[in-house]
Amino acid sequence: MSTTPSTAKTSTRQAPDYGSAAYWHGTIKMSLSKFFVLSVLHRHPMHGYEVVQAVEKSTGGCCSPSEGTVYPMLNEFEAGGYLNCDTETVQGRARKVYSLTQKGRDAFQVAVDAWQEATACIMASQSMAADANSQASAGSRSSAGSQSSAGSQSSAKACCSPEPTDAR
Repeated sequence: MSTTPSTAKTSTRQAPDYGSAAYWHGTIKMSLSKFFVLSVLHRHPMHGYEVVQAVEKSTGGCCSPSEGTVYPMLNEFEAGGYLNCDTETVQGRARKVYSLTQKGRDAFQVAVDAWQEATACIMASQSMAADANSQASAGSRSSAGSQSSAGSQSSAKACCSPEPTDAR
């Protein structure tokens, strides 16, 4: 039986540098932007640019979405019924002021719960990494260390696994 070399195309797109803190900070920033927009609007109604400023201030600059990111988000939230948009005139200029609807407040609470679960998973992963590092530096695996690591892995799997779906 002869084999032929694979002729699969290789992508010219360069893989991300997963060892780079900049990659992970960017990923986190993109993931959290919607959460923080809901968070600042949960406090009180705001116009678009005020949302941008409030997100940056409330996160200490960790998450600072641009207006070009926030306005499409606001439009998406409004289209989904998560926000109301009213127009008010300030110094002769019309401004859209966004406020959360009850659906938006409920969505924010769901987001808080989801991020708390993800945070617990991250903390469990941190424990697993610390356990692995301490075991590697000790040069051997102790049964207590293995049990601790297994417990952390079990905890991480529990909070990071998708919920079971109904098989209908």
